[in-house]
Amino acid sequence: MGGEVLSASGATVIPTWIPTPGCHLPLTLGEGAAILARRSRIASAGKGNLVPRFLLVFLVAALLLLAACGNASDATPAPADPLALVSEAAAAIRGADTFRMIVDQSGPAYLIDTDFGSVAFRRADARYAAPGALQASLAVLAFGARLDVDVFAQGADQWFRAPLWTGDQWLKATFAPGFNPEVLIAQDGGFQAAVDAARDLTVVGETQLESGQNVIHIQGRADGPALDGLLAGLIAMQGEVVVDVFIDRDTQFPARFVLTETVAGEDEPRIWTLDILDINAPVQLDNPEATPEAAS
Repeated sequence: MGGEVLSASGATVIPTWIPTPGCHLPLTLGEGAAILARRSRIASAGKGNLVPRFLLVFLVAALLLLAACGNASDATPAPADPLALVSEAAAAIRGADTFRMIVDQSGPAYLIDTDFGSVAFRRADARYAAPGALQASLAVLAFGARLDVDVFAQGADQWFRAPLWTGDQWLKATFAPGFNPEVLIAQDGGFQAAVDAARDLTVVGETQLESGQNVIHIQGRADGPALDGLLAGLIAMQGEVVVDVFIDRDTQFPARFVLTETVAGEDEPRIWTLDILDINAPVQLDNPEATPEAAS
């Protein structure tokens, strides 16, 4: 960009600067030329003015260029790579020593088969401690009534307790086949498997969770079975699932997953909301192996 101006000798010159990327001249060509011409008339009319006209021309030109480049820092940043963001988030949480996960389920019931019959999953409040221990308090529906069940898993070993079933004593038995907290942070399972299975990822934008946490919202799709590890194998998903990931803008840890699952024969989807909290905070688990009354 340049404006046609007069040199000190009266000849026409054209400024030859080229604004750098991100520089936006705040004046039009006509406005810039008018300013330069006005400065030239002032310089020629002033008695005793020792500033040459050509110096005024280039001073004004320099000021225009500086003003144009002043907004370079406001240039629009390159779009974020959604795959890079979710990959970084998965790597971050896999490296965590502890975290808490709250899982809420809505829509069609999800049934878990147990030795005491089928129960409908509604909510879980789980605490994970590396390298592979997890304790969860589950809210399930059994025979139409709410039942609270505590589940502990160390690797593939499981214990559970419930007032109605075990007299609130730990029982070493399989509560849910395939439930294994080691899957959560496995190199080819859990969070990493979810990332590897994701497709059609897009950055929806930035938003704020109810807690006030500022997050980046990314949406994609994945095949249901590839997402089972996000819940340590406690549940098994089916079909294609819409995946919404919310990543903390400051820490890059995942803050929330929303999994929307289409259920055959149902008019509404089954929705799983996973909130990840208290990352690397101290945690105390009730290890049944250290409890004298734990039964086998």
